[in-house]
Amino acid sequence: MDRGFSIIRLPYLYKGFLLWLAITLSLPGSINPLLSADGIEEPAVAMEEIVFDSQAEPYYYQALDEWRASGLQDADSDFVVNADRYTQLSDDAEARIGSFQGEDRALIWSNQRGYVEYEVVAPKAGLYAMELTYYPLTGDNQASLGPVTFSVEMNRETPFREARSLEFEREFKDLWPLTQDDNGDDMRPRTEEIGSWRTKAVRDSEGAYPQPLYWHLQEGINTIKLTHLREPVALLALRFTAPEPLPTYKDVAIGYPGTADNEGDIVIIEAEQLTTKNATSIQVRNDRDAGTTPASSKDRKYNTVGGWRWFKGGESVTWTFTAPKTGRYKIGMRVKQNFRRNLSVFRTLYIDGAIPFEEASVYPFPYHGGWTGEVLGDENQDYEFYLEEGRHTLTLTASNAPFRKVFSQLDIVSSELRGIEVDLKAATGGQGDEYRVWSVEEDMPDLLGRLERTRNLLKQMAAQVIAINGARENVSQTLESAVSDLNALIKKPNKIPNRQAQFVSMRESIESLRSFLIDSPLQVDKLYLIPASESAPDMTAGWTERLSASFRSFYHSFDSDNNLKQEDEETLNVWMMWGRDYVNELQQLADESFTPEYGMKVKINLVQQPELLILSNSAGSMPDVALGVPGDMPYDLALRGAARNLSDMQGADALFSSYSPGFLLPFYHEGGYYAIPETVQFKVLFYRKDIMKQLGLQIPDTWDDVYALLPTLLQNDYNFYIEPKDFSTIFNQNGVQLYERDGLKSGLDRPEAYAAFEKWTDLYNVYGLEKSVQSFYNQFRKGYMPLGIADFNQFLQLTVAAPELRDLWGIAPVPGTAREDGTVARWSGGISDAVPGHVQSKSAGSSMSAAMMFSHSDPDKEEMAWKFLQWYTSSKVQTEFGLHLEQFYGEQFRWNSANAQAFANMPWKPEELQVLLEQWRWYKDLPVVPGGYMTARELNFAWIRTVIDGVNPRTSMEQAIQEINRELLRKQQEFDMVDRRGNVLKTLNLPEVNDPWTGVDRYIEELVR
Repeated sequence: MDRGFSIIRLPYLYKGFLLWLAITLSLPGSINPLLSADGIEEPAVAMEEIVFDSQAEPYYYQALDEWRASGLQDADSDFVVNADRYTQLSDDAEARIGSFQGEDRALIWSNQRGYVEYEVVAPKAGLYAMELTYYPLTGDNQASLGPVTFSVEMNRETPFREARSLEFEREFKDLWPLTQDDNGDDMRPRTEEIGSWRTKAVRDSEGAYPQPLYWHLQEGINTIKLTHLREPVALLALRFTAPEPLPTYKDVAIGYPGTADNEGDIVIIEAEQLTTKNATSIQVRNDRDAGTTPASSKDRKYNTVGGWRWFKGGESVTWTFTAPKTGRYKIGMRVKQNFRRNLSVFRTLYIDGAIPFEEASVYPFPYHGGWTGEVLGDENQDYEFYLEEGRHTLTLTASNAPFRKVFSQLDIVSSELRGIEVDLKAATGGQGDEYRVWSVEEDMPDLLGRLERTRNLLKQMAAQVIAINGARENVSQTLESAVSDLNALIKKPNKIPNRQAQFVSMRESIESLRSFLIDSPLQVDKLYLIPASESAPDMTAGWTERLSASFRSFYHSFDSDNNLKQEDEETLNVWMMWGRDYVNELQQLADESFTPEYGMKVKINLVQQPELLILSNSAGSMPDVALGVPGDMPYDLALRGAARNLSDMQGADALFSSYSPGFLLPFYHEGGYYAIPETVQFKVLFYRKDIMKQLGLQIPDTWDDVYALLPTLLQNDYNFYIEPKDFSTIFNQNGVQLYERDGLKSGLDRPEAYAAFEKWTDLYNVYGLEKSVQSFYNQFRKGYMPLGIADFNQFLQLTVAAPELRDLWGIAPVPGTAREDGTVARWSGGISDAVPGHVQSKSAGSSMSAAMMFSHSDPDKEEMAWKFLQWYTSSKVQTEFGLHLEQFYGEQFRWNSANAQAFANMPWKPEELQVLLEQWRWYKDLPVVPGGYMTARELNFAWIRTVIDGVNPRTSMEQAIQEINRELLRKQQEFDMVDRRGNVLKTLNLPEVNDPWTGVDRYIEELVR
């Protein structure tokens, strides 16, 4: 088969291939980016060009500095452009001009693609702020509750990177007062969107700049292009305004009236009773500290807001309060900021929608071990705010502005280390040789200078972070550790060529620091409006209060609702192996829906360790239902007689027929299914649109296409990714059955299995894929791996945590293998990374979670337990559960239900859903047999032997098969399937899945229509 270039599997020719690759990578045009002597500002752009040219725009602060240096002045006038006065609207933009929410000439944009262009006439050249008046659409427009997102081009160019993804938030409110459940615990407030026209100054999406972004307009006609990336919206107007510099606190305070001194009672605002928020993920939280109010020593009270439920830059919370009389006030807060040790977090403060003075634009909250009181001010004074009598608003917006320069420097260092890795790989042929004598100064004359400049920049970065935080913490320590490592390498330069792995590890550690700096969690209990003449109240609990609260909490820990014991006959005992947020949401849903319909109460218990199911079985105390069970555990429990055969239950045939047969494989045992699929983690192909376009490459449809494009990727210092341990894709697509039909022996001793193993290992031995990748997300985001196969977690990460790539990546079905009938088999699934929020078993290999019942649970409640499973796995409840999770906690909680209808009901973009459903039909999980854990283990060992140690593929595979069959036989004897003489007493008769599932067709057809 032609794969783009010939393959001859001999060690010396493999070394020749690497030599060819090294020569190719060292040809002219392979640029080695150099840091300049000062090493901070200028190289940022050049280095990014090496990684991906279309991302070569400067950061906003760099563009602004350049504009200022060129003599551009702030504008001194305003003008408005109505949204209906566009000059061009793309064909794929479903937009019309019409009346909407009281406005007659709105541009109503109902889909999430296309662009619109405007010609704006600036009275003079200069820097302008920009505002957008918009109304986010909801309902039947494939809308989620996420922000509206545009990219902006000015005069046919993207002026700075941040303009690639600009978010325009929605507005929400929590519905108070709260209701309580039967235990007296607060039920989480429902969130409701506040639909209204909003005018927002255009800011960056990550909270790096508290002030509006400035835009360079030429005198006369300018073209502005808005590309619609996300969420349907109605637009009314764009307004360009003269920038308004912030005054200092000193200047503001001088202007207060001389009679503004104030005294009186302190106004206390409970932070959880917020007025509005701009993201559903901002949530109220329960806290049991002695000083937190309302007290929560026994019942669960939602008495604070934030923490890790309010951390993303740009997320805002607004409170409304009443100033009792006109005068000066101080503002106090009871806060907890112990989420990042020794790292400060920042908030932008608004009073009545405006930042009152410069110091309030980025206000620091230093690290503290627990709850503390904070009166806003600096080391010299408390800040005072002049307020007229009456109602006012106070808004806090999460920010990471002080770290914005460090972000760009992280990219510079990462790109430089990546460049060094590429050069070392080219020089050494990709393999270290401890016996070779190097003269680095002659062989790579610029290397030491690059390392020294990188070290110096890392020193500067560490000093900046320490200065911002006032102490050493994880980020600065990591940077200083990298400095030490580089010093050691510089001292012994001739050892550098054999230390390539050290550069990879160093780069990945540095890239991981971004999340530490960009996240800004802060938890708030109360806010205080303090008359200027009054002293701040004590905001922390004394030792007697803390001691008393500790005793109360200890006493209430023995309450019946705080343990996993069997409930009474009127209550279903359900164990859930997801996080607390999932448990709370399902409990509320069951109380509101299941109990009224079926007349039985449900208690959802959080279980941290799946192994408790095995221990509880031994103790004879099983729950009625378990949810979130790791995919390989139902079979183990069924094998031991602990799981209930659900195929015998009334209505089971109809229920199981609604799932893809590939989903059910891990749950099959002795003719029945012992669990229902709950969630699934199937894979798709991720690709960078910008890099593929830059290289002139097409999205690969088959593996032959992948083989053909790999030389182009490698020649340009890129690579393709597939998880090295994941054999399932290659094996399934090549017709490999892991076990014989009777389930008693490995099915790998067949020609197609040997061929599939060789294809799998050739990806690394012949085609040059990376043998170890710490984070595909980071490699993809930086552009080093613009193509790769990954699962649902990668999709969520890119959607939530990489706004700068919003329109630069896409997904496609997994590359397939052509079949004799001309179709392309895209089988994939069975091995996945850990699921966010999910408790994994220590041996989890399946990529699914499951719902199940137990044979030893209360027989009187078995019928009701089955009804609960049917209710929970129904498309209606799965849809409601998933939408509520996303509504309350944000897009990162997108529920990947195994119910196809519920999955399709989540707020996907149509083009995304079409790809996901197409891949859905080709999902095939791994069957489970006694001792089957040895299959994945031995295949991994075989991969290591062949790829790392150079062992012949067939020899390595034969060794694996021998070990697998030995363990299978041992477990079969343990469970009386084979006697000690080898006589077969019982077979497994495993089902086989050879055709894609057609049940998903109707959902795809609905999308096409």
